[in-house]
Amino acid sequence: MPLFITSSTVRPNRLNDKKNKDYHTQYARWCMQSMNHPLYRNFVTKTLINWSFYKGGDGQWIFEEDLESFFLDESGDVRNRLKIAKNLIRPMVEQYVGNAVRLAYTARARATSDFAINERESELKKLKFAQGVAANFDFAEKTIKDNFVIGNTPEETEDIFINSWVDNHERDINNLIEYISNDINIDEIKVQCTKHLAISGLGLYKGEEVNGRYIGDFKDPLFYFWDLSAKKPDLSDSEYMGEWRYMDAPSIFERYPHLTNDERQSIERYSQNESAEIHRLVDNYYNTSVGSKIPVYEVYWKDMEVQEYGYVLDDYGYPYFARINHPDSKWKTKDVIEPQNDVYQDFLKGEKTQKIYVDILRYCIFIPKEEISSGGGNYEDIVLEYGEAPYQEKYTIDPSSVEFPYKAYTWAYDKGEVLSPLDDAIQPQRFINRLLSVAESHINNSRGTGSVIAKDAVDPRDGEESIMRNINTSKPIFVDTTRTGSVQNSVGQYGSNLGQGTMSLFNVIKEMQIAMQDVTGINEAMTGTQGGSDALVGVIESQIQRGSLVQEPFYYALTSILRQAYQHMSEVGKRVYADNPRRLAIMTGDRGMEHIIMTKNVQLEDYRVFVERDESKKTARQNGNSLLFTLRQAGLIDDLVFSNLFNRSNSDDIAIALREHQQDKAEMVKVNEQRAAAAQEGQAAAMAQEENAAANRQQAAMDNDNNNRQLDRDAEIDKTMMKEVAKNTRDEMKYLNEQNNAQAPPPNI
Repeated sequence: MPLFITSSTVRPNRLNDKKNKDYHTQYARWCMQSMNHPLYRNFVTKTLINWSFYKGGDGQWIFEEDLESFFLDESGDVRNRLKIAKNLIRPMVEQYVGNAVRLAYTARARATSDFAINERESELKKLKFAQGVAANFDFAEKTIKDNFVIGNTPEETEDIFINSWVDNHERDINNLIEYISNDINIDEIKVQCTKHLAISGLGLYKGEEVNGRYIGDFKDPLFYFWDLSAKKPDLSDSEYMGEWRYMDAPSIFERYPHLTNDERQSIERYSQNESAEIHRLVDNYYNTSVGSKIPVYEVYWKDMEVQEYGYVLDDYGYPYFARINHPDSKWKTKDVIEPQNDVYQDFLKGEKTQKIYVDILRYCIFIPKEEISSGGGNYEDIVLEYGEAPYQEKYTIDPSSVEFPYKAYTWAYDKGEVLSPLDDAIQPQRFINRLLSVAESHINNSRGTGSVIAKDAVDPRDGEESIMRNINTSKPIFVDTTRTGSVQNSVGQYGSNLGQGTMSLFNVIKEMQIAMQDVTGINEAMTGTQGGSDALVGVIESQIQRGSLVQEPFYYALTSILRQAYQHMSEVGKRVYADNPRRLAIMTGDRGMEHIIMTKNVQLEDYRVFVERDESKKTARQNGNSLLFTLRQAGLIDDLVFSNLFNRSNSDDIAIALREHQQDKAEMVKVNEQRAAAAQEGQAAAMAQEENAAANRQQAAMDNDNNNRQLDRDAEIDKTMMKEVAKNTRDEMKYLNEQNNAQAPPPNI
């Protein structure tokens, strides 16, 4: 067991004391005093006992009452008994672990913040508004439908939106947590948490940021302590919690380079004195091979901080009680508004802002002076790291609440006491071991059977050799009963072989084994070890169902740990990798990276993870393939979507792809309509042009005919006029001639 804080410590004043190095050290030492509490000691001792019984062998013979009083008699002599154990604890634990290995589940993040909800509603309002404008103004209908996917009615528009809406931010967060879960090997964490949950009754996970990466792993509850006044089974209402671990000196020097030379010398001297670890042992079972490593304690606690809050208008015009004038908030004093609600005005007491106390998480990583002094070092605490915990798990919907990096859940919890499924199986296991040891002693002391013949009844004439030969050949023997009185007094049987009493011990062992199975819920029907082939199928199914019901709280605790772990990945992992765009782009792609880090609002967006037990990944892919064939035959997806999803997607992935495909299909329909309209317009223009050309040609022909006819008319007119002129000319000439002739003198005769 770890070295407890020997000197009493008073908790520092969280309101007045400066939050410096001494403050963090004193607070951490005060938190560690819970390790002196009897409940915590009982938890550690019980866990060590359960681990010993899980290992089996001599590990199940650790109690004094099973040793001295059982293997020795009243005089102190040995009873010739062996330490025999039929390990029934390990199959119970392995049953839990085996079911956990086969446990399939889905973990999906759902956006719950005002930002995501308002964004969805805002997009829907835009489409409804566009539909209304298109319905009321004919001149704008074509332009609006070319740019928005809308229907002819508001209801149709909403149906289209619901079927095609995909939250890109939510999808990218799910891709992120899936990548993180694979990176930290969540399946191995699940198995190890199951084993610890079965043995100690407490499963534990921790997530943190290390060198720009999100790191998560299971934790051994033996190296974990918490606020014993916590009431909830997940220990989330604890005021403090922490862990201790062994680190080698080079790792300490590498991770914490700011140590002074004296502190490094103290750590090095401690690592050289391997005998100093003797005080950390409990009955030689706690930790017997730490070598030259140094115990390092890491403590987290909920502290408080005064922060300024006021009402502002969010991006969608709603009043919002937000933190202002803080690096993690975009709101400033100039953004504060006057609340309209009387309750809010009474709360602010006429002021626009109010200073309130909110929870923050502080931590301290150090080596206590009690530890370091045992190695001959300086009698001072060596503080490795302290301050406000980075990347705290907070939510915009409740900014005054903060979560610990440890994610725990207990099988059964009552006022600081943790129970495990094995607690009630330890005593029956001990009793079975005792019965086996007694039975072994009886078997070891058993001998054969034979005949007893009175020596006086042996006939001197034949002698003992004749009687022995007859017995070996199953022939009659003859004895003289004149001296013994009867054959019964002369011949008898002796025997020290296994009797009915010894065999009855095994019946008691079987009954005790059944009693253990009834308590733990792990019966022979569930493990497939039921004896006999005449068991009815209905009886076996009933036993399996009863056992499953008894085990159900165990797997509820396990899925609760997984849910908290995924929740931590979605909130903390998002902000860790938002500060590391290169790794984030590898996880979610460039577009996903842009969605996560594009604005401060997106980084602060809240998500809630829901973990549900589901079919295995192999079965999910097979069912997904069947669904893909159905959708393809129905024409709801095309060949490209089918090939991209086949044999690597489940129903959720297919649903998202189906919505995206319908959205793309609607976009394509809109594009085709635009192309058809453009083609129709082009065809109409061509036809109009052709008609105009034909009309022009016809008009030209008509004009040509008219011109020709006019020319003919003009020619006829000209001809007629020429004739008339000629006629007139002839007439005029004739007239002139006649006039001339009339005026001339008569000729001389």
